[in-house]
Amino acid sequence: MDCIQNQYKFIVHELITVVIKRGRGPLRILHTADWHLGKHLEGWSRYEEQKEFVEEIIEIADDNKVDMVLICGDIFDTTNPPAEAEQLFFQAMDYLSKGGERVICLISGNHDSPNRLMAPGPLASRQGIFIMDEPRGDRYKLDDDRVLNRGQGYIELEINGEGVVLTALPYPSESRLNQVFSWTGDDRAVQESYSRRVGQIFSHLEQYYRENTINIAMSHLFVAGGQTTRSERPIQVGGSLTVLPEHLPEKSQYTALGHLHRYQIASSARRAYYSGSPLQYSLSEKDHKKCVNLVELHPGEEARIEQVELTTKKPIEVWEAEGVEEAIKMVEANKDRSVWAYLYINVDKTLLQSEIKKIKEIKKDILCINPITPEEKYEWETIKMPDEDLDIMELFKEYYRKTKKVEPDDDIIRMFSSIVNDTREKGEHDETAAS
Repeated sequence: MDCIQNQYKFIVHELITVVIKRGRGPLRILHTADWHLGKHLEGWSRYEEQKEFVEEIIEIADDNKVDMVLICGDIFDTTNPPAEAEQLFFQAMDYLSKGGERVICLISGNHDSPNRLMAPGPLASRQGIFIMDEPRGDRYKLDDDRVLNRGQGYIELEINGEGVVLTALPYPSESRLNQVFSWTGDDRAVQESYSRRVGQIFSHLEQYYRENTINIAMSHLFVAGGQTTRSERPIQVGGSLTVLPEHLPEKSQYTALGHLHRYQIASSARRAYYSGSPLQYSLSEKDHKKCVNLVELHPGEEARIEQVELTTKKPIEVWEAEGVEEAIKMVEANKDRSVWAYLYINVDKTLLQSEIKKIKEIKKDILCINPITPEEKYEWETIKMPDEDLDIMELFKEYYRKTKKVEPDDDIIRMFSSIVNDTREKGEHDETAAS
C-alpha cells in the first residue's frame, strides 16, 4: 500500500513539475513577413487590400491567443514610404501589440530603411515592440518587466513564465558585411564567403540560447534552393548573396524568415520557414495561397507549426479572349467581381484605342490589355520564356542567348555583374544617406 502511495505521489509530483515548468501553456508565435506597405500593382494602389490583411492578421492573433509576433522584414516597399503606409504600420503595431500586452519583434528587409525603421524605437519598446535592427540593442532603458536582457542581435524575455531567447539578423547587405567582399570574379568563392560569414553570426548569437529557454531566430535573406517570384527585389547576383541551409541557426527551435513571397520550408533540418507575403504582389504570384505561420513552443521540444491561410479578397487573374467581341463579353460578365485582371486578346488586326477605352470603361481595374497577333501567339507558345525562379544573372544569360543566339562569354558576364553590383551599392548608399 505504501509503495502504491509513493508511486502516486511521485506521479503527482512529476505532473506538477511539468505544469510549473510550462507556465500557463506553450508560447504561441505568429510569423509573418513581406508586407510591402505602400506597394502598387501596375500603378494601382493596394492600400485597401493591405488594410484588410492587417485586420485579418490581428484577428488571427487574437483568436489564437498569440503571445508574440515576428515580422521578418520588407515591412515597407521602399526606403521612403508614403505617409499613409507609415500610418497603417503604426496603427497595425498599436492593435497587434494590444497596447503593449503582446510582444512584437521586427527587423528590416532589403526594401526597408533600417534607420527609418529604428527611429521610433524608444517609444515602440515601451509598448512591447522591439525593433531588432538597433546596432546596440541595450541602448534603450529596459523598462518592460518582460525584458530580462538585450544586446546586439538578441533579446531575452519572460513570457507566460517561460524564458524566451530571440536572435535576429536583419537583411545582411554587402554594406553590412563589407569585410567579406573582395571581388575576384569567382562567384562561388564570394557566395561561400558570404554564407560562411552569415553562419558565423548565427553561431555567435546562439551562445545566448540555453537548454531551459525557448530558442528562436529571425532573419531576412535568400536561402539556396528557395523559390522566388518576380515581385521580390533580387538580393543576389550570380548567387553571391545566397545563404546555404547548413549556415542557418543550428540550435534554434524555429527560424522565421522573410524575403521570398511564396510560403516554403527553407530547411527542414534547421527548422527554417518562409511565411511568404500576405498579398499577391505580382502576376507570378497569381496561383499562390497566402498565409501566416502559427507556432507553439516549449523549451527543448519540437515546434508545432500550423499554416493559416489568409483570405485573398482581390486575386490576380489572367483572361484570354478570341477577338474584341469576346473580350468585351468576358469583361461584362466579370465587371462586378473584385479581381485584378491581365487581359490578353487574340487579334488579326491592330487593337483600336476606342476598343481599349470601351473595355476599360466597363471595368476600371483591368491592369493591362495585351493584343496578341497570330505571329506573337506562335512565338509565345513555342519559345520558352525565362523561368520566374531564375536569379538576375540567369535571366541575363537567357536574354543574351535569345537576342544574340550565342552564349555570353566570361568577359560579358563579369561586366554585367560589375554593373549590377555597382548600381546596387550606389542605391544602398543613396538610401542610407536619404534615411
